[in-house]
Amino acid sequence: MRIVSSNETVARILAAACLMLAGCLPYTVGSTARPAPEGELRQTGTMYAIPGAFESEYDSVSIPMRGLDMEVRYGIDDRSDIGLRIPSLSGAVVTYKRRLDGASDDPGVALAVMAGAGFVNFGEHGLGELTLIASGDDDAVVIPYGGIRGMHVVPLSRYGVSDHPTVGGFLGLRIGRADFGISPEIGVYYDPSALELRERRWIIVPAVSVHGERLLNALGGVFGF
Repeated sequence: MRIVSSNETVARILAAACLMLAGCLPYTVGSTARPAPEGELRQTGTMYAIPGAFESEYDSVSIPMRGLDMEVRYGIDDRSDIGLRIPSLSGAVVTYKRRLDGASDDPGVALAVMAGAGFVNFGEHGLGELTLIASGDDDAVVIPYGGIRGMHVVPLSRYGVSDHPTVGGFLGLRIGRADFGISPEIGVYYDPSALELRERRWIIVPAVSVHGERLLNALGGVFGF
């Protein structure tokens, strides 16, 4: 029989609460490879769900994890921007994105790298992330984008548990403009549960991102937030 310590019990309770009340990691990307233009501020809201995120081998019922992330990005020069992401009101992550194949406003296919760090899980863990993004011509109405993404968390508190790195890929389509559009996206990640909250090691993350202050305000008025 496996004996569960009181510290592990507390960690399980915190993790289960995180799963049911907020998304724990910023799994989604929600943007193309092109950074925000220098001096310009852009806003994005992302809604996502992870089917079967919380499950038990003794129960056929699983609980999905849902999340709502908010992000702002600001262009700091002609090839890069900086962003602040709030993952489901449970943390804060600062990211730096730099286009590798030219200036931000150069036409054509774009390739960028994005690195970030911050805290998640209500301060229980520190987060480091690295993403490679490729996308189509930003002047088109529909822009495909995709790439590979890795994240890793480390405990910041006595109850925080160690975890394996999360790695995977994502594909999306931005429909409309960066300041007025939407981006359906799907990600697939290798993400073993450190607290054995699910049996599966792979997760699928469908998401929709909404771009631009006007569109976010319009949706907020419709849904009352």
